[in-house]
Amino acid sequence: MQAPAGPHPTQAEFMHPEGGCGVIFNFADALLFDGQPYHSPCLLTGPTRQTTRLHLTGQVDALGVRFNPGKGMALFGLPLSDVLDIQASALDIIPSFPGLALAERLAPLSIAQRIKRLDQELLHLLSMDLGAQQAFTYALTRIQQSNGSQNIQAMTQDMNISQRQLERQFGRWLGLSPKQYSKLQRIQLARQLIKAAGPASLTELALQAGYYDQAHFIHEFKQVVGLTPGQYLKRKRNA
Repeated sequence: MQAPAGPHPTQAEFMHPEGGCGVIFNFADALLFDGQPYHSPCLLTGPTRQTTRLHLTGQVDALGVRFNPGKGMALFGLPLSDVLDIQASALDIIPSFPGLALAERLAPLSIAQRIKRLDQELLHLLSMDLGAQQAFTYALTRIQQSNGSQNIQAMTQDMNISQRQLERQFGRWLGLSPKQYSKLQRIQLARQLIKAAGPASLTELALQAGYYDQAHFIHEFKQVVGLTPGQYLKRKRNA
């Protein structure tokens, strides 16, 4: 993103958790995440369990790369559970991370040139052999296809793997437990339903999102997004 923002922070952009992680290269003024300014030219963002609010102010010139769930370990080179809910300068997380040097090389380039250079660097990272992922990938896909409604115990029995073994794999490759990731998938579905047309009622929305208890649904939605479903719907209508 590149823009001459004004002196005052813009309206918050919601960055919802979906199991991914990434890196942001910032070539201008500080970026505000949840009101906290980040000045680092290379910011690493681990997987998160709650929505982050981004405000832009001053001169904006930044480029971010987001890794799909299960792919980010190539970036961090350590179990993603170690960086869960962490957002900080690359120096504070991985002192040996080459991101700061890369940020310096990217700064004078055009947007198209930056993207091309990043593609080259990231393709090299993704080509590294980090170990077998078959069981994790299979479980991740089943949770995604069910929009978070997959019964974890039944799935592990089908896979002939213990729940603890699967949790260790999820901690390594995703940073979240299967249960935590399932919750994010259900909340993501609820947000999509709200944006599509708006539910006839909160009870209907809860059922469509895989919940059988409206109070539990409202609690989890606010826990993740920071707003109740009703507040989120109102915000979308006023956008």
